Amino acid sequence: MRNIYTLILLLGAMTFIPSHALAQKWMKKARKAQVNVLTYDAQGRLLHSTNGFQVGDDGTVVSDYSSFKDAVRAVVIDEKGKEYPVDRLTGANSLYDVVKLQVGSIKPNGLKPASAPAAKDQSVFIMPYLGNKSETAKAAPVTSADVFNEKYYFYTLGVAATEKQISCPVMNEDGEVLGLLQNGIQAGSDKCYVVDIAFVSDIKITALSATSNDYRSVLIQNALPDDASQASSFIYLIGKRDTSMYMAYVEDFIQRFPSATDGYIMKAEALSEKKDYSGADAAWTAGLDKAKSKLEEIHASTAQSIYKQAQSGDSLPENWSLERAFAEAEEAYRINPLPSYIVLQAHILYSRKEYSKAAEKFLAACSTNLRSPEQFLYAAQCLSMKGDTLGVLAMQDSAVAMYSKPYIQAASTPLLMRANTLISLKRYREAVADLSEYEHLQYNNVNANFYYQREQCEMKCRMFQQALNDIERAVQMAPGEALYQAELAAVHYRLNQMDEAAVAARKAIEIDPEFADAHRILGLILRATHRENDAMKFLEKAVELGDAVAPSLLK
Repeated sequence: MRNIYTLILLLGAMTFIPSHALAQKWMKKARKAQVNVLTYDAQGRLLHSTNGFQVGDDGTVVSDYSSFKDAVRAVVIDEKGKEYPVDRLTGANSLYDVVKLQVGSIKPNGLKPASAPAAKDQSVFIMPYLGNKSETAKAAPVTSADVFNEKYYFYTLGVAATEKQISCPVMNEDGEVLGLLQNGIQAGSDKCYVVDIAFVSDIKITALSATSNDYRSVLIQNALPDDASQASSFIYLIGKRDTSMYMAYVEDFIQRFPSATDGYIMKAEALSEKKDYSGADAAWTAGLDKAKSKLEEIHASTAQSIYKQAQSGDSLPENWSLERAFAEAEEAYRINPLPSYIVLQAHILYSRKEYSKAAEKFLAACSTNLRSPEQFLYAAQCLSMKGDTLGVLAMQDSAVAMYSKPYIQAASTPLLMRANTLISLKRYREAVADLSEYEHLQYNNVNANFYYQREQCEMKCRMFQQALNDIERAVQMAPGEALYQAELAAVHYRLNQMDEAAVAARKAIEIDPEFADAHRILGLILRATHRENDAMKFLEKAVELGDAVAPSLLK
C-alpha cells in the first residue's frame, strides 16, 4: 500500500514539471546543431557574425539572408570552435530573410524539423545564441500562427528577444525545430517573430534563380538545380561575367551529371575562347567517352568552335582546320540529321571558298523547317562571289517573297539588298520601288546618302521630279556636302532651271573649291545661258583639277 502511494506521488510530481525543465532534456543535443556564421567580402574583411543551425543530416545549415548580401565567402564555427567553409548556397529568400547553405565537411548534428506546426497559446522555446553558455532555452507563448504560401507558418511570440538571437532555432517541447528567429527585432518590443523551418527547407534553386537578385546579391557559389536541364539553363543564365565562377559551375555540372553532354560542351567552348585548344579537345573527348546520348551535339560544338576561331585570324593548331570542322559537322548530321547542321556545313564551306557547294547547302536548308529569308540571302552571297548576278537576284526575290505586303520591318534588309542588285542590272525603276519600300519600313529614318542613291536611280529612269525631291532632301540633311549641292545643280540643269542650277553649283564650289565636278557643271550652266567667257573659266578650272569630261567640252 505504501509503495502504491509513493508511485502516485511521483506521477503527480511529473505532471507538474515546468516546461523549461522539459527543454533541458533535448537542449544539449540542440546545442550541437547550432553554429556561429561569419561572412566576408572580396577583400577578406568580416561583413557579419550571425547565428545558424544544422537541419537534417546532410550538412545543411540555415541562417539569415541579410548577413550574406555581398558576401563572397562564409564559414561556420561549431560549439567546439572548429571552423568549416560554406561550400554552396542552396537557397535564398530576401523577403523572409533566410538562406540555406551546404557545409559538406561539418559533422552532421542536424535538428529534426517539427512534425506538426505550433498552435496559438502553445509554449515554444528560443535557444540562446551559441556564445551564451549560461542560459537555457527560453519559453515563449505563441500569440499568433499565420499561414503564408498556403502551407507555411509565420509565428509571433509574446516575449522580447535581442539581435544576438537572430537566426537561433525555436523548438517545440519535443525538441523539434519549428523555425528560426527573424531579423527586425525592435528595442522595447515584447514580441518576436519566427519563420517556418519547412519553408526554408523547401527553397529550391531553379534555372531562373540565376536571374534573381536574391541569388545575384550573394557572391558565394550557388548549388546547381537537381535537374540536368535546369542546371544547364542556370549556368547559361549566369553567363561568363566571372570566368572563374562560370568554370566552377561547369565543373560542378560535370561532376553531378557525368553522362550529360552539356557540361563537356560548356567546358570545351569556354576553353576554346581562352585559346586553350588542347584543353578544349580533351573536354570534347571526355564527353564522347562518358556521355550516354546526344553525341552529335559534341561534334557540332567542335565544328562550331573551330569555325569560330578560324574567323578570328588567330594562329591555330594544325588539327584545328576548316576541313576538320566540316568533318565534325558532317558527323553531327550523320548521327542526327538536324537542319541546323546543314547550315553549319554551309558556313564552313563558304569560309573554305567553296561557294557553289555552300549555296547548295543553304538551299537545302530552305527545304527544311529552317527555311527563312536569311538562308536565301546567304545563298545569294555565295552566288555573288561567283559573279552570278541573276542567280543572286533570284535568291533575293525568294527572300523578299517570304514576306507578304504590307511588309514588316524585317523585310527591309532583303529589299535593300535586292535594290542594289537591280541597280547593278540597270533595272532602275524596280530598284526605286524597293528603295521606297525600304524608306517606308524605316519610318523615313534614312540618311542623306540614301536619298542621293535613290535620286541617281530616278534620274536614270527619267523620274525627274522625284529625283529633284530626293536630292533636295539630301541637301537639306547634309547642307555642307559639296557632292549633293553639285548633284542638285545637275538636276536643275536637266530640268532647264538654270538660275537654281547656278546657285547650287556655286554653293558646291564654295564648300569645296577643289571639287572638279562642280566647276564643270557650273561651266555647262553658264554656257547654256550664253555666258561663254565665264563658262570657259570654270571648264578650264575643271580640267586643271583633273576632270575627265571637261576637255571634250572645251573643244
